[in-house]
Amino acid sequence: MKTIRSHGPWAGAALALALSAAASRADVIITNGGFENGFTNWTRADQLGSIGTFALQSGLQSPVNVTPVPAPPGGTRAAMTDAQGPGSHVLYQDFVVPPLPIGTAVLSFDVFVGNRATAFSVPTVASLDFSTPALNQQARVDILNGGTDPFSVSAQDVLFNAYQTRVADPLVSGYTTVTLNVTTLLAAHAGGTLRLRFAEVDNVNFFQLGVDNVSLVTSPVPEPSSWVLLGVGTALGFGCYGRRPGRRASTTP
Repeated sequence: MKTIRSHGPWAGAALALALSAAASRADVIITNGGFENGFTNWTRADQLGSIGTFALQSGLQSPVNVTPVPAPPGGTRAAMTDAQGPGSHVLYQDFVVPPLPIGTAVLSFDVFVGNRATAFSVPTVASLDFSTPALNQQARVDILNGGTDPFSVSAQDVLFNAYQTRVADPLVSGYTTVTLNVTTLLAAHAGGTLRLRFAEVDNVNFFQLGVDNVSLVTSPVPEPSSWVLLGVGTALGFGCYGRRPGRRASTTP
């Protein structure tokens, strides 16, 4: 009778442990990015005199005007502006940047634009003011200094422009995924507080700005000891995987 010894399960466990140790836990910085819990952790702000606000949207119609819009791309809810009059609307979340080392930081979100005017418009002096005599019909996404005016577009407040409608853009577009590497920005503000802002202003015609699947994640660099463990686990795993089926260690009673 022969007893077959196999190191496969142990090597596999060692490899899994090594991979787990080497892959540092990612820090999820933005919470409730899918709005499944309503506007928990988010702040809504509307310029004085505005009509409408960011509302929760589900199904295939906008929250106020019941205009046909795409379904939320993630879950059952999205955040969306809608109104029967002009206004300037902001949705933001403040977040604390992790301390160094940060590793890789990625900002991602899905955005829907439904501009019911004939064009996008931005005043010569940029602003999110809907009450200006100039045409102002636009949407933008920014990372701001923490604690600044949520409607500010000044260079000292806007650290990073992640998205902005342009004059030649399609007036209505389905949900588009925007993914951006913001490692350098976060590293420069490690330990500080920043603000992620979604903004929409319209004084020409109706405008729906939809937002969903907002994510800001940092993946720290693994510790040196984790790399050593990863190397050992990988060597064990491949060593066992490379053993040919016909070569078995056995004992005979």
